[in-house]
Formats: sequence, C-alpha cells, structure tokens
Amino acid sequence: MAPTNRQLDDLDLRLLELLRREGRASMADLGRAVGLSRTAVLARVQRLERVGVIRGYHAEVADPGLAAAHRARVGIVHRTPDVAGYVRRLAGLPGVAEIETVTGEYDLFVLVTAPTADALDAVLDDISRWRETVRTTTWVVLRRYA
Repeated sequence: MAPTNRQLDDLDLRLLELLRREGRASMADLGRAVGLSRTAVLARVQRLERVGVIRGYHAEVADPGLAAAHRARVGIVHRTPDVAGYVRRLAGLPGVAEIETVTGEYDLFVLVTAPTADALDAVLDDISRWRETVRTTTWVVLRRYA
C-alpha cells in the first residue's frame, strides 16, 4: 500500500516532482538538485519504488503515424458485476490507450486514439453497442499542451 503524504517528507516530495518532470534524471543530478549524495537519493528512490509511490517509468513517444491522430476521452457508465472483464474487452479495442476507474458521474474514463475520425467513431460505436454500456460521453481532444 502506498504511503500517505504524511509519510513522505519534503525531500521525497521534491524528488517526486523532479522525477515527474524528468524521469530519466540521473541519481547524481537529482542529488545535486536536492542537496543529497547520489547514494542517498538512490536509497530514497528505491524506497519510493518499493512502497509503490513510484510505480514505473515510461517514455512518451511521438509515433509519426499517430502524430495527427484523433484523440478522445470517453466517460463510460456501465452496468456489470464483471468490471474486470469489461475493462479487458475495452483494452482489446484498437486505439484504447488508457482506462481509469473514476469517482463521480462516470464509472470509467478511457483515452482512445485513432488515425481517422471514422476509426474513432467505429471504436465508440463498438463500446456503445455492448449491452453492459449504459451510456458514453465523448470529449474530442482539440490540442495537447503536455
């Protein structure tokens, strides 16, 4: 179980912010930024990984084929006792990049990317046809800033 903010000190929070901005920063660079040795930073980062605060590292890749892709966030209200099965079906659809359970009006938020508007529409139609899907709301992404 991940620790609460009360279990993270100011140095941990500063390291996390630096890693959010530059996940490939070296331990030496992080140490210089927070005033710790490379070894001390490494120990803190490993602890944050071990307790689940840092869940992984990834590269944000601009795929030339998807650079001009249509992107949409889809809010889904579903009615199913098998949420895991529903999520697996979503994950198997073309262009489904992220699936998140959320609080509030919707049960899930899904990021869908597609090379064309027609391809995006086809994925949305598939989701809407499922008997477990009560309703969807789609927000087409017009511009990304980060």
